[in-house]
Amino acid sequence: MTTAPVASTPPDSPAAPAAPVLSPRLGLGPLGVAVRVVVAIGILMIANLVAGLLPLALTVIPGAVETFGGSSPWGFAFAFVLQLLVLCIVVLAVRFWMRRVERAPLRAAGWRWGRRSVVWLLLGVVVSAGSAFAVVALLPSTGPVLDDSAFVGEESVTPLMVALLIVYYLGLAFVQQGIPEELLFRGMLLWSLRERPALAVAVTTLSFTAIHLVSSGGQQSAWEHVLYLALPLGFGLLAVGLLLWTGSLWAAVGVHGGFHVGNYLAVGFLPQVDSVTSWLAIGGVQAVVGLALVVTALRRGRRILDGES
Repeated sequence: MTTAPVASTPPDSPAAPAAPVLSPRLGLGPLGVAVRVVVAIGILMIANLVAGLLPLALTVIPGAVETFGGSSPWGFAFAFVLQLLVLCIVVLAVRFWMRRVERAPLRAAGWRWGRRSVVWLLLGVVVSAGSAFAVVALLPSTGPVLDDSAFVGEESVTPLMVALLIVYYLGLAFVQQGIPEELLFRGMLLWSLRERPALAVAVTTLSFTAIHLVSSGGQQSAWEHVLYLALPLGFGLLAVGLLLWTGSLWAAVGVHGGFHVGNYLAVGFLPQVDSVTSWLAIGGVQAVVGLALVVTALRRGRRILDGES
């Protein structure tokens, strides 16, 4: 019985050349940092603008407003489609930017799913939602627990309505806000500045906080719009802190979505509290925890998005 000879590389043969690692088209100077921040904010604004304009198209289609508007099942379905649209636009835009400008794959920005991703996602949700709910529970009440009419208006409360509301608010917390915003700020932007970790944390946290000046969270004055920034500052630091320790973008997504979940639970099950006090208290607690995580992680040499996701 004969065997075919096995081809082998002679000992003195040169090894196959490795694929070249291309440098980003933008540097890490002030201009490069500023352009990246503007692009991240611009992508988010365009995605939400497109989703916000689409409902206007219903007004020119006979019967569409009655079918897809209001709190009907079709209305909730249409709202969820709009949430998915925001996510899809952001993912495609980040993919384009990563490939063309950063010269890296999308997964480098954290868009990957590993064996422990669900663990890190749930960890972020529990830490963020739990701390937000606990802080509100400890604050002095200013009014009773809200009744169902505050959430569904004059609609009858049915199991179907409750289920649709849960899906809608979870979609708002994760699909429209948590995942796309974290991919932009704690993914694309943070990764692009990874060679300067302290700068990366500062730039991504402050730019993420600044965009919430135009958020609508019950503010009654210009000063309250400023005070409201305690919330995104707090859970932004918490998100980047958990990301550094876990090496996973999904931990940051969990923190972001969990912050909203904690607020939903607090509004639905706890007595009313002063809004400004709750913003400062929740943001303060999460900022302290997040900053402690960031400092200890950087001192121990943790790298940005350098672990399993």
